Amino acid sequence: MSEPQQQQVNLGSLSLEQLQMVREQVEAEIQQLSESINQLRHASNKYIEAKEAMSGLKGADGKDMLVPLTSSIYLPGKINSNEKVLIDIGTGYYVEMGIEQGQNFSNRKVQLITEQVNKVQTAINMKRSNLDSIIQVAQSKISLYKQQQQQAQQAQQK
Repeated sequence: MSEPQQQQVNLGSLSLEQLQMVREQVEAEIQQLSESINQLRHASNKYIEAKEAMSGLKGADGKDMLVPLTSSIYLPGKINSNEKVLIDIGTGYYVEMGIEQGQNFSNRKVQLITEQVNKVQTAINMKRSNLDSIIQVAQSKISLYKQQQQQAQQAQQK
């Protein structure tokens, strides 16, 4: 995955309106990245739940269970074999694995997702730093503008 090239902009050369637009863009990017982190954490939680569910299968031969048809409809069932599970590996493909293999698969996915969360968090921190710089430049421009107005008023009064 290639990173988009970031363009360096001298914030001091931008007008207040341009700074406002850049600030809004950076805030939107931070929001989007934050939503991505939430989605990644949700996916990670699903793999953790799957791993825990596989742990519950050990020694469960002949045990009664409810099989979900939808999120609110279940059928009663019995566990016939607790040695193999079907793992969704993505895009509608399923692979039969042993429980330990399935748990290892879940562990690898959680680790991969955690690495991605860390990368996105780093990007968010950089964006927040950029946002702080934008806000500081805007505030200094506003202060300078107010100071110039006061000087102009004082010059008119003399």
